[in-house]
Amino acid sequence: MLQRMIARIVDFCASHRRLVLFPAVAFGVLVLVVMVKLRGGPQQQTPTERVVAVRVLAAPELAVVPRVVGYGYVQPGQVWDAVAEVGGKVVFVHRNLKKGNVIGAGEEIIGIDPAEPGLARERTEADVQDILAQIQRLDQAENNARRQLRIEKGKLALSQKEFERNKKLHAEKVISKSELDRAEQNYLTQSNAVQNFQSTLNTIPAERQQLMARLASARSQLADARLDEAKTVIQAPFDCRVAAESVEPGQAVKIGDVLATLDSIGVSEAFAQMPLYSFKNILPRGFRPSFSGGVPDMQQVRDLLGLTAVIRLRLPDGTVEWDGRVARISESVDPDTRTIGIYVAVDDPYLKVEGGVRPPLLKNMYAEVELRGRPRKPAVVVPRSAVHEGVVYVADKEDRLAFRPVKTYAPQSGFVTVSEGLDAGERVVLSDVIPAIKGMKLKPVADEEALQRLVDEALGRGAVQ
Repeated sequence: MLQRMIARIVDFCASHRRLVLFPAVAFGVLVLVVMVKLRGGPQQQTPTERVVAVRVLAAPELAVVPRVVGYGYVQPGQVWDAVAEVGGKVVFVHRNLKKGNVIGAGEEIIGIDPAEPGLARERTEADVQDILAQIQRLDQAENNARRQLRIEKGKLALSQKEFERNKKLHAEKVISKSELDRAEQNYLTQSNAVQNFQSTLNTIPAERQQLMARLASARSQLADARLDEAKTVIQAPFDCRVAAESVEPGQAVKIGDVLATLDSIGVSEAFAQMPLYSFKNILPRGFRPSFSGGVPDMQQVRDLLGLTAVIRLRLPDGTVEWDGRVARISESVDPDTRTIGIYVAVDDPYLKVEGGVRPPLLKNMYAEVELRGRPRKPAVVVPRSAVHEGVVYVADKEDRLAFRPVKTYAPQSGFVTVSEGLDAGERVVLSDVIPAIKGMKLKPVADEEALQRLVDEALGRGAVQ
């Protein structure tokens, strides 16, 4: 029954299609009209001012510690080559004379056979003794000659008197001519004896001078021989670490052979290259050095500039620092990098070792070197990122964006010092405001971490970022 009714409805719809579609379309149009009538007009919204949230900090006034940073390698403060100054056979080598070992100052590290220098010393000692004996004999001969001369002069005076008396007697015809001749002959003989002794005494000073010259030469040779004998023992000149060695017991060496290289452990130096322009930040503004007493030394320069130094080693688990001193400044500027070399020394680096915390300063470590000058007069500082082509964005009292044209100087890694245009305490905008429109409404949020970083860097706390 139901099936017959469905079949009739389908047949009716098929034969009267237009009558069926018209009511459906009319109903749809009616619904659309009702919806349009019931819908209101577009919703009207009251326009509101755009507010931008920004990070700000109150510009601090600080006594800035000027700093400059460079990088370089650590080297020992002293490097000494053990050079053979005499030839011979090596008879002793220190048991610690191996690369990396530490040897104390004054310890014998290498010994060379002293037999040959010892024989040379003995020969020169014998020469000195022989010359001294000759001088002693000459002194004795001089003393004897002087005594004999006095005696002969006495005899000469007697013979002269005898001759004069005989001359008178001969004139009076008391004695013969032959007796007078004998008296004259005695006088002349005695006079010749006095002359001989006087000549002997006159030649003694020249002989003594000759012997003294020979003695000086022999003593000089003896000093050389003793020095050569001392050179057979090679000692460490300072507390050191062995950097290289090329000697073994029994080895024959000649003068000039380098037997070992020792690095001092008393001083380590870092040679860092630093930009030349950055040095003006360390010098006080208007600084004019005046040195008294001629050419200044490095200590005077350090005292005048108040320079201090820090060597810093960055490790995966932290940073290690050593307080250093400016040892010297390179004599020229590197023509390629336009940098200048600074030597910073650390005294007794091995005594400052802390297990698990601070290693020793080893050769060829790549380190950061920081120089610090005297604190400057308090001035306003701001982050470098807050300066936009000479303008600082600030949030005014009404929380609106204001522009402050500023003059800056002494730029550092993360901040600049402001000389004009900004007062201490003004709220400096740190966020990037795009677009930056003067007078736009801001929602300032104080960034205490940024302020603390700025203060720490300006006052020289911690490493330069």
